Amino acid sequence: MSARSRYGILTPSSESGESVEQAKPATRLQAARLAFGWSQSRLIVALERTAAALGVPIQGRPALKVSISRWENSRTEPSEIYQRLFRIVYKMSDAELGFDAPAPIDTALTFPASWRDGVTHASTLWAEDACGDIVSAAFTPSGFAPPVLRWLLGERDTPQRTRGMPIGPPHIDAIRQMTGSMRAIDNQYGGGYARRSVVRYLHHEVTPLLRDARFDTRLGSQLFSAAAEMTQLAGWMTYDTGNHGLAQRYLIDALRMAHTAGDRALGAEILAAMSHQCTYLGLGGDGVDLALAAGRTAARAGVSALVAEAAVLEAHGQANQGDERTCTAALGRAERALDQADRSADPCFISYFDEAYLSAKFGHCFRELGKPRQTKRFALRSLDMDEGYVRGKMFNLALLATAHAQAGEVDEACAVGAQALTIAVDLQSDRAVGYINNLRRHLASHGSAPAVQHFESRAMLAIS
Repeated sequence: MSARSRYGILTPSSESGESVEQAKPATRLQAARLAFGWSQSRLIVALERTAAALGVPIQGRPALKVSISRWENSRTEPSEIYQRLFRIVYKMSDAELGFDAPAPIDTALTFPASWRDGVTHASTLWAEDACGDIVSAAFTPSGFAPPVLRWLLGERDTPQRTRGMPIGPPHIDAIRQMTGSMRAIDNQYGGGYARRSVVRYLHHEVTPLLRDARFDTRLGSQLFSAAAEMTQLAGWMTYDTGNHGLAQRYLIDALRMAHTAGDRALGAEILAAMSHQCTYLGLGGDGVDLALAAGRTAARAGVSALVAEAAVLEAHGQANQGDERTCTAALGRAERALDQADRSADPCFISYFDEAYLSAKFGHCFRELGKPRQTKRFALRSLDMDEGYVRGKMFNLALLATAHAQAGEVDEACAVGAQALTIAVDLQSDRAVGYINNLRRHLASHGSAPAVQHFESRAMLAIS
Protein backbone atom coordinates (compact mmCIF):
# COMPACT_ATOMS: atom_id res chain seq x y z
CA MET A 1 0.00 0.00 0.00
CA SER A 2 1.21 3.48 -0.71
CA ALA A 3 2.24 5.73 2.16
CA ARG A 4 -0.16 8.39 3.43
CA SER A 5 1.12 11.96 3.27
CA ARG A 6 0.70 14.59 6.01
CA TYR A 7 -2.59 15.62 4.47
CA GLY A 8 -3.99 12.13 4.02
CA ILE A 9 -3.26 11.90 0.29
CA LEU A 10 -1.99 8.66 -1.14
CA THR A 11 -0.36 7.99 -4.46
CA PRO A 12 -2.58 5.34 -6.09
CA SER A 13 -0.92 2.04 -6.85
CA SER A 14 -3.10 -0.82 -8.03
CA GLU A 15 -2.51 -4.13 -6.27
CA SER A 16 -4.05 -6.18 -9.06
CA GLY A 17 -4.28 -6.09 -12.81
CA GLU A 18 -7.51 -4.13 -12.50
CA SER A 19 -7.12 -0.43 -13.25
CA VAL A 20 -7.83 2.18 -10.60
CA GLU A 21 -9.86 5.20 -11.70
CA GLN A 22 -8.01 8.51 -11.90
CA ALA A 23 -11.00 10.77 -12.52
CA LYS A 24 -12.44 12.96 -9.77
CA PRO A 25 -14.25 10.67 -7.28
CA ALA A 26 -18.04 10.77 -7.35
CA THR A 27 -18.36 10.30 -3.57
CA ARG A 28 -16.22 10.29 -0.43
CA LEU A 29 -16.62 6.54 -0.28
CA GLN A 30 -15.05 6.20 -3.73
CA ALA A 31 -12.37 8.73 -2.80
CA ALA A 32 -11.39 6.59 0.19
CA ARG A 33 -10.80 3.55 -2.03
CA LEU A 34 -8.86 5.52 -4.62
CA ALA A 35 -6.74 7.10 -1.89
CA PHE A 36 -5.62 3.61 -0.88
CA GLY A 37 -4.87 2.79 -4.51
CA TRP A 38 -7.28 -0.15 -4.38
CA SER A 39 -9.36 -1.68 -7.11
CA GLN A 40 -12.88 -2.80 -6.23
CA SER A 41 -11.61 -6.39 -6.19
CA ARG A 42 -8.94 -5.51 -3.64
CA LEU A 43 -11.57 -3.75 -1.52
CA ILE A 44 -13.82 -6.81 -1.64
CA VAL A 45 -10.97 -8.96 -0.29
CA ALA A 46 -10.53 -6.54 2.63
CA LEU A 47 -14.28 -6.53 3.31
CA GLU A 48 -14.40 -10.33 3.25
CA ARG A 49 -11.51 -10.65 5.72
CA THR A 50 -13.03 -8.12 8.08
CA ALA A 51 -16.49 -9.68 7.89
CA ALA A 52 -15.00 -13.10 8.61
CA ALA A 53 -13.16 -11.73 11.67
CA LEU A 54 -16.41 -10.25 12.98
CA GLY A 55 -18.54 -13.25 12.05
CA VAL A 56 -20.76 -11.11 9.81
CA PRO A 57 -22.26 -12.61 6.61
CA ILE A 58 -21.95 -10.51 3.45
CA GLN A 59 -22.84 -10.78 -0.22
CA GLY A 60 -20.96 -12.94 -2.68
CA ARG A 61 -18.31 -11.26 -4.82
CA PRO A 62 -20.35 -10.58 -8.00
CA ALA A 63 -23.28 -9.09 -6.08
CA LEU A 64 -20.98 -7.15 -3.76
CA LYS A 65 -19.12 -5.62 -6.69
CA VAL A 66 -22.42 -4.34 -8.11
CA SER A 67 -23.39 -2.94 -4.69
CA ILE A 68 -20.04 -1.16 -4.29
CA SER A 69 -20.49 0.53 -7.66
CA ARG A 70 -23.92 1.74 -6.60
CA TRP A 71 -22.72 2.95 -3.21
CA GLU A 72 -19.72 4.75 -4.70
CA ASN A 73 -21.91 6.57 -7.20
CA SER A 74 -24.61 7.58 -4.69
CA ARG A 75 -27.32 5.44 -6.19
CA THR A 76 -27.97 3.80 -2.81
CA GLU A 77 -26.45 4.00 0.67
CA PRO A 78 -24.77 1.02 2.36
CA SER A 79 -26.64 -0.69 5.18
CA GLU A 80 -25.36 -0.27 8.73
CA ILE A 81 -23.43 -3.56 8.51
CA TYR A 82 -21.51 -2.43 5.44
CA GLN A 83 -21.00 1.06 6.85
CA ARG A 84 -19.34 -0.57 9.85
CA LEU A 85 -17.15 -2.69 7.60
CA PHE A 86 -16.08 0.37 5.60
CA ARG A 87 -15.22 2.24 8.82
CA ILE A 88 -12.98 -0.65 9.89
CA VAL A 89 -11.32 -1.26 6.52
CA TYR A 90 -10.55 2.39 5.81
CA LYS A 91 -10.08 3.40 9.49
CA MET A 92 -12.22 6.49 8.83
CA SER A 93 -15.28 8.05 10.41
CA ASP A 94 -18.81 8.27 8.99
CA ALA A 95 -18.21 11.91 8.06
CA GLU A 96 -14.98 11.06 6.22
CA LEU A 97 -16.78 8.34 4.27
CA GLY A 98 -19.80 10.48 3.43
CA PHE A 99 -22.37 8.57 5.50
CA ASP A 100 -25.16 10.57 7.11
CA ALA A 101 -24.57 13.60 4.91
CA PRO A 102 -25.28 16.94 6.63
CA ALA A 103 -28.91 17.99 6.57
CA PRO A 104 -29.90 21.55 5.63
CA ILE A 105 -30.12 23.94 8.56
CA ASP A 106 -32.02 27.19 8.67
CA THR A 107 -29.92 28.75 11.41
CA ALA A 108 -27.19 30.45 9.39
CA LEU A 109 -23.61 31.23 10.30
CA THR A 110 -23.99 34.82 11.38
CA PHE A 111 -23.06 37.31 14.09
CA PRO A 112 -26.33 39.23 14.60
CA ALA A 113 -26.18 43.02 14.62
CA SER A 114 -28.02 43.52 17.93
CA TRP A 115 -28.14 41.60 21.19
CA ARG A 116 -31.88 41.06 20.73
CA ASP A 117 -31.28 39.50 17.30
CA GLY A 118 -28.55 37.41 18.89
CA VAL A 119 -31.05 36.02 21.40
CA THR A 120 -33.47 35.14 18.61
CA HIS A 121 -30.71 33.47 16.61
CA ALA A 122 -29.35 31.41 19.51
CA SER A 123 -32.74 30.41 20.92
CA THR A 124 -33.83 29.21 17.48
CA LEU A 125 -30.75 27.00 17.30
CA TRP A 126 -31.37 25.61 20.78
CA ALA A 127 -35.04 24.92 20.06
CA GLU A 128 -34.31 23.10 16.80
CA ASP A 129 -31.54 21.06 18.40
CA ALA A 130 -33.56 20.23 21.51
CA CYS A 131 -36.45 19.03 19.36
CA GLY A 132 -34.19 16.88 17.19
CA ASP A 133 -34.77 18.95 14.06
CA ILE A 134 -31.02 19.26 13.40
CA VAL A 135 -29.27 15.99 12.66
CA SER A 136 -26.07 17.60 11.44
CA ALA A 137 -24.87 20.70 9.67
CA ALA A 138 -22.06 21.45 7.26
CA PHE A 139 -18.84 22.95 8.63
CA THR A 140 -17.78 26.04 6.68
CA PRO A 141 -14.01 26.71 6.87
CA SER A 142 -14.48 30.45 6.24
CA GLY A 143 -17.52 30.67 8.52
CA PHE A 144 -15.62 31.92 11.57
CA ALA A 145 -14.02 34.90 9.81
CA PRO A 146 -16.90 37.46 9.73
CA PRO A 147 -17.98 36.83 13.36
CA VAL A 148 -14.39 37.13 14.59
CA LEU A 149 -13.96 40.41 12.71
CA ARG A 150 -17.11 41.77 14.32
CA TRP A 151 -15.88 40.57 17.71
CA LEU A 152 -12.59 42.42 17.28
CA LEU A 153 -13.95 45.62 15.73
CA GLY A 154 -17.64 45.89 16.59
CA GLU A 155 -19.03 48.22 19.24
CA ARG A 156 -20.61 46.55 22.23
CA ASP A 157 -24.39 46.96 22.61
CA THR A 158 -25.16 46.64 26.32
CA PRO A 159 -28.23 44.57 27.24
CA GLN A 160 -31.11 46.09 29.17
CA ARG A 161 -34.84 45.37 29.36
CA THR A 162 -37.31 47.39 31.43
CA ARG A 163 -40.24 44.99 31.17
CA GLY A 164 -40.69 41.31 31.91
CA MET A 165 -40.25 38.94 34.81
CA PRO A 166 -37.74 40.12 37.43
CA ILE A 167 -34.58 38.07 37.91
CA GLY A 168 -31.66 38.20 40.30
CA PRO A 169 -28.24 36.66 40.98
CA PRO A 170 -29.70 33.21 41.87
CA HIS A 171 -30.89 32.77 38.27
CA ILE A 172 -27.38 33.44 37.00
CA ASP A 173 -25.73 31.31 39.66
CA ALA A 174 -27.96 28.39 38.65
CA ILE A 175 -26.73 28.61 35.05
CA ARG A 176 -23.11 28.73 36.14
CA GLN A 177 -23.51 25.79 38.53
CA MET A 178 -25.23 23.75 35.83
CA THR A 179 -22.41 24.60 33.42
CA GLY A 180 -19.79 23.52 35.94
CA SER A 181 -21.53 20.22 36.59
CA MET A 182 -21.96 19.47 32.90
CA ARG A 183 -18.35 20.42 32.19
CA ALA A 184 -17.17 17.86 34.75
CA ILE A 185 -19.33 15.18 33.11
CA ASP A 186 -17.95 16.14 29.69
CA ASN A 187 -14.37 15.76 30.92
CA GLN A 188 -15.07 12.40 32.50
CA TYR A 189 -17.40 10.72 30.02
CA GLY A 190 -17.14 12.62 26.74
CA GLY A 191 -19.29 15.16 24.97
CA GLY A 192 -21.99 12.73 23.91
CA TYR A 193 -22.94 11.77 27.46
CA ALA A 194 -24.67 15.00 28.54
CA ARG A 195 -24.85 17.14 25.40
CA ARG A 196 -28.60 16.72 25.08
CA SER A 197 -29.07 17.78 28.71
CA VAL A 198 -27.13 21.00 28.12
CA VAL A 199 -29.09 21.80 24.98
CA ARG A 200 -32.42 21.18 26.70
CA TYR A 201 -31.36 23.39 29.63
CA LEU A 202 -30.47 26.19 27.23
CA HIS A 203 -33.81 25.82 25.47
CA HIS A 204 -36.09 25.43 28.47
CA GLU A 205 -34.34 27.47 31.17
CA VAL A 206 -32.00 30.01 29.56
CA THR A 207 -34.13 31.10 26.60
CA PRO A 208 -36.95 32.52 28.78
CA LEU A 209 -34.44 34.55 30.79
CA LEU A 210 -32.74 36.03 27.73
CA ARG A 211 -35.98 36.62 25.85
CA ASP A 212 -38.45 37.75 28.54
CA ALA A 213 -36.66 38.75 31.76
CA ARG A 214 -36.26 42.27 33.11
CA PHE A 215 -32.68 43.30 33.89
CA ASP A 216 -30.43 46.34 34.09
CA THR A 217 -27.11 46.57 32.27
CA ARG A 218 -25.07 45.05 35.11
CA LEU A 219 -27.33 42.06 35.65
CA GLY A 220 -27.89 41.66 31.92
CA SER A 221 -24.15 41.46 31.29
CA GLN A 222 -23.82 38.75 33.93
CA LEU A 223 -26.74 36.83 32.43
CA PHE A 224 -25.28 36.95 28.93
CA SER A 225 -21.85 35.92 30.21
CA ALA A 226 -23.33 32.87 31.95
CA ALA A 227 -25.38 31.98 28.86
CA ALA A 228 -22.34 32.38 26.63
CA GLU A 229 -20.27 30.03 28.79
CA MET A 230 -22.95 27.33 28.68
CA THR A 231 -23.36 27.81 24.93
CA GLN A 232 -19.59 27.43 24.48
CA LEU A 233 -19.77 24.19 26.46
CA ALA A 234 -22.58 22.94 24.21
CA GLY A 235 -20.42 23.79 21.20
CA TRP A 236 -17.42 21.98 22.69
CA MET A 237 -19.51 18.88 23.44
CA THR A 238 -20.92 18.97 19.92
CA TYR A 239 -17.40 19.24 18.49
CA ASP A 240 -16.34 16.27 20.63
CA THR A 241 -19.16 14.17 19.16
CA GLY A 242 -17.99 14.95 15.62
CA ASN A 243 -20.87 17.22 14.49
CA HIS A 244 -18.55 20.00 13.43
CA GLY A 245 -20.96 22.24 11.55
CA LEU A 246 -23.40 22.37 14.44
CA ALA A 247 -20.54 22.96 16.88
CA GLN A 248 -19.42 25.89 14.72
CA ARG A 249 -22.84 27.49 15.07
CA TYR A 250 -22.85 27.11 18.85
CA LEU A 251 -19.40 28.67 19.14
CA ILE A 252 -20.39 31.66 17.01
CA ASP A 253 -23.53 32.23 19.09
CA ALA A 254 -21.43 31.95 22.25
CA LEU A 255 -19.05 34.59 20.91
CA ARG A 256 -21.97 36.92 20.15
CA MET A 257 -23.29 36.59 23.71
CA ALA A 258 -19.80 37.13 25.19
CA HIS A 259 -19.63 40.32 23.09
CA THR A 260 -22.97 41.45 24.53
CA ALA A 261 -21.66 40.72 28.03
CA GLY A 262 -18.38 42.53 27.40
CA ASP A 263 -16.58 39.41 28.68
CA ARG A 264 -13.21 39.51 26.95
CA ALA A 265 -11.73 36.58 28.86
CA LEU A 266 -14.59 34.30 27.84
CA GLY A 267 -14.37 35.61 24.29
CA ALA A 268 -10.70 34.60 24.19
CA GLU A 269 -11.61 31.11 25.40
CA ILE A 270 -14.31 30.78 22.71
CA LEU A 271 -11.88 31.92 20.01
CA ALA A 272 -9.40 29.34 21.34
CA ALA A 273 -12.06 26.63 20.99
CA MET A 274 -12.63 27.71 17.37
CA SER A 275 -8.88 27.46 16.73
CA HIS A 276 -8.76 24.04 18.37
CA GLN A 277 -11.54 22.76 16.14
CA CYS A 278 -10.01 24.09 12.92
CA THR A 279 -6.59 22.58 13.57
CA TYR A 280 -8.19 19.27 14.56
CA LEU A 281 -9.92 19.29 11.16
CA GLY A 282 -6.56 19.87 9.43
CA LEU A 283 -7.18 23.58 8.78
CA GLY A 284 -3.96 24.78 10.36
CA GLY A 285 -4.00 28.18 8.68
CA ASP A 286 -7.45 28.97 10.03
CA GLY A 287 -6.37 27.61 13.40
CA VAL A 288 -3.45 30.04 13.48
CA ASP A 289 -5.63 33.04 12.56
CA LEU A 290 -8.15 32.22 15.27
CA ALA A 291 -5.39 31.64 17.82
CA LEU A 292 -3.95 35.08 17.02
CA ALA A 293 -7.39 36.62 17.57
CA ALA A 294 -7.65 34.72 20.86
CA GLY A 295 -4.21 35.96 21.89
CA ARG A 296 -5.05 39.59 21.15
CA THR A 297 -8.29 39.27 23.11
CA ALA A 298 -6.59 37.50 26.02
CA ALA A 299 -3.94 40.20 26.25
CA ARG A 300 -6.64 42.88 26.41
CA ALA A 301 -8.39 40.87 29.12
CA GLY A 302 -5.13 40.62 31.08
CA VAL A 303 -5.34 36.85 31.65
CA SER A 304 -1.89 35.30 31.15
CA ALA A 305 -3.17 31.72 31.15
CA LEU A 306 -5.38 32.57 28.18
CA VAL A 307 -2.41 34.24 26.46
CA ALA A 308 -0.48 30.98 26.94
CA GLU A 309 -3.37 28.92 25.60
CA ALA A 310 -3.64 31.09 22.51
CA ALA A 311 0.11 30.83 21.86
CA VAL A 312 0.19 27.04 22.11
CA LEU A 313 -2.82 26.77 19.80
CA GLU A 314 -1.03 29.03 17.34
CA ALA A 315 1.95 26.68 17.58
CA HIS A 316 -0.26 23.67 16.88
CA GLY A 317 -1.69 25.33 13.79
CA GLN A 318 1.82 26.14 12.56
CA ALA A 319 2.93 22.55 13.19
CA ASN A 320 -0.07 21.31 11.24
CA GLN A 321 1.27 23.33 8.30
CA GLY A 322 4.80 22.01 8.80
CA ASP A 323 6.29 25.35 9.93
CA GLU A 324 8.71 24.19 12.64
CA ARG A 325 10.46 27.54 13.17
CA THR A 326 7.29 29.56 13.79
CA CYS A 327 5.83 26.72 15.84
CA THR A 328 8.84 26.62 18.13
CA ALA A 329 8.72 30.38 18.67
CA ALA A 330 5.04 30.21 19.64
CA LEU A 331 5.74 27.34 22.06
CA GLY A 332 8.34 29.49 23.77
CA ARG A 333 5.84 32.32 24.16
CA ALA A 334 3.27 29.92 25.59
CA GLU A 335 5.70 28.60 28.19
CA ARG A 336 6.75 32.09 29.27
CA ALA A 337 3.16 33.31 29.53
CA LEU A 338 2.12 30.39 31.72
CA ASP A 339 5.15 30.91 33.97
CA GLN A 340 4.03 34.52 34.52
CA ALA A 341 0.36 33.69 35.15
CA ASP A 342 -1.32 34.47 38.46
CA ARG A 343 -3.72 31.54 38.56
CA SER A 344 -5.56 32.74 41.67
CA ALA A 345 -7.51 35.30 39.64
CA ASP A 346 -8.27 33.10 36.61
CA PRO A 347 -11.85 32.53 35.42
CA CYS A 348 -13.03 29.04 36.35
CA PHE A 349 -13.37 27.97 32.70
CA ILE A 350 -9.59 28.09 32.17
CA SER A 351 -8.72 26.03 35.27
CA TYR A 352 -7.96 22.96 33.09
CA PHE A 353 -5.04 24.75 31.44
CA ASP A 354 -2.03 23.67 33.52
CA GLU A 355 1.45 22.24 33.03
CA ALA A 356 0.07 18.84 32.04
CA TYR A 357 -2.24 20.35 29.42
CA LEU A 358 0.57 22.53 28.07
CA SER A 359 2.83 19.48 27.83
CA ALA A 360 0.15 17.63 25.89
CA LYS A 361 -0.13 20.48 23.39
CA PHE A 362 3.67 20.54 23.03
CA GLY A 363 3.50 16.82 22.31
CA HIS A 364 0.82 17.31 19.66
CA CYS A 365 2.98 19.90 17.92
CA PHE A 366 5.99 17.58 17.78
CA ARG A 367 3.79 14.71 16.61
CA GLU A 368 2.64 16.89 13.70
CA LEU A 369 6.28 17.73 12.94
CA GLY A 370 7.26 14.03 12.93
CA LYS A 371 9.57 14.22 15.95
CA PRO A 372 8.76 11.16 18.07
CA ARG A 373 11.51 11.65 20.67
CA GLN A 374 10.21 15.09 21.65
CA THR A 375 6.62 13.88 21.40
CA LYS A 376 7.31 11.06 23.88
CA ARG A 377 9.03 13.45 26.28
CA PHE A 378 6.06 15.80 26.50
CA ALA A 379 3.41 13.06 26.31
CA LEU A 380 4.96 11.46 29.40
CA ARG A 381 4.87 14.81 31.20
CA SER A 382 1.23 15.28 30.26
CA LEU A 383 0.24 12.14 32.17
CA ASP A 384 1.04 13.89 35.47
CA MET A 385 -2.48 15.27 35.42
CA ASP A 386 -5.72 15.65 37.34
CA GLU A 387 -7.48 12.27 37.26
CA GLY A 388 -10.82 13.99 36.76
CA TYR A 389 -9.91 14.65 33.12
CA VAL A 390 -10.53 11.08 31.97
CA ARG A 391 -10.98 11.94 28.30
CA GLY A 392 -7.82 14.05 28.38
CA LYS A 393 -5.87 11.15 29.88
CA MET A 394 -7.07 8.93 27.06
CA PHE A 395 -5.88 11.51 24.50
CA ASN A 396 -2.49 11.76 26.19
CA LEU A 397 -2.02 7.99 26.30
CA ALA A 398 -2.92 7.77 22.62
CA LEU A 399 -0.44 10.57 21.90
CA LEU A 400 2.32 8.66 23.70
CA ALA A 401 1.42 5.44 21.89
CA THR A 402 1.52 7.22 18.53
CA ALA A 403 4.97 8.61 19.36
CA HIS A 404 6.19 5.06 20.06
CA ALA A 405 4.69 3.95 16.74
CA GLN A 406 6.40 6.82 14.90
CA ALA A 407 9.69 5.70 16.45
CA GLY A 408 9.13 2.09 15.37
CA GLU A 409 8.67 0.92 18.95
CA VAL A 410 5.77 -1.34 18.11
CA ASP A 411 5.37 -3.33 21.33
CA GLU A 412 5.46 -0.16 23.44
CA ALA A 413 2.97 1.54 21.13
CA CYS A 414 0.52 -1.35 21.43
CA ALA A 415 0.90 -1.61 25.20
CA VAL A 416 0.20 2.07 25.78
CA GLY A 417 -2.43 2.06 23.05
CA ALA A 418 -4.25 -0.72 24.90
CA GLN A 419 -4.49 1.53 27.96
CA ALA A 420 -5.94 4.31 25.83
CA LEU A 421 -8.40 1.91 24.20
CA THR A 422 -9.62 0.65 27.58
CA ILE A 423 -10.60 4.23 28.47
CA ALA A 424 -11.94 5.08 25.02
CA VAL A 425 -14.59 2.34 25.02
CA ASP A 426 -16.34 4.02 27.96
CA LEU A 427 -16.31 7.50 26.41
CA GLN A 428 -18.95 9.02 24.17
CA SER A 429 -16.42 10.96 22.13
CA ASP A 430 -15.80 10.97 18.40
CA ARG A 431 -12.40 12.51 19.06
CA ALA A 432 -11.47 9.53 21.24
CA VAL A 433 -12.26 7.23 18.32
CA GLY A 434 -10.21 9.52 16.07
CA TYR A 435 -7.17 9.24 18.34
CA ILE A 436 -7.37 5.44 18.32
CA ASN A 437 -7.81 5.34 14.55
CA ASN A 438 -4.83 7.65 14.10
CA LEU A 439 -2.73 5.23 16.16
CA ARG A 440 -4.01 2.32 14.06
CA ARG A 441 -2.89 4.11 10.89
CA HIS A 442 0.58 4.62 12.34
CA LEU A 443 0.74 0.91 13.21
CA ALA A 444 -0.55 -0.28 9.84
CA SER A 445 2.93 -0.63 8.33
CA HIS A 446 3.77 -3.08 11.15
CA GLY A 447 0.61 -5.11 10.61
CA SER A 448 2.39 -8.47 10.67
CA ALA A 449 3.63 -7.98 14.24
CA PRO A 450 1.66 -10.08 16.77
CA ALA A 451 1.20 -7.10 19.12
CA VAL A 452 -0.27 -5.03 16.30
CA GLN A 453 -2.60 -7.82 15.23
CA HIS A 454 -3.85 -8.22 18.80
CA PHE A 455 -4.35 -4.47 19.24
CA GLU A 456 -6.07 -4.18 15.86
CA SER A 457 -8.50 -6.98 16.67
CA ARG A 458 -9.39 -5.31 19.99
CA ALA A 459 -9.82 -1.90 18.39
CA MET A 460 -11.88 -3.36 15.54
CA LEU A 461 -14.40 -4.86 17.94
CA ALA A 462 -14.38 -2.01 20.46
CA ILE A 463 -14.79 1.20 18.48
CA SER A 464 -15.56 0.42 14.85
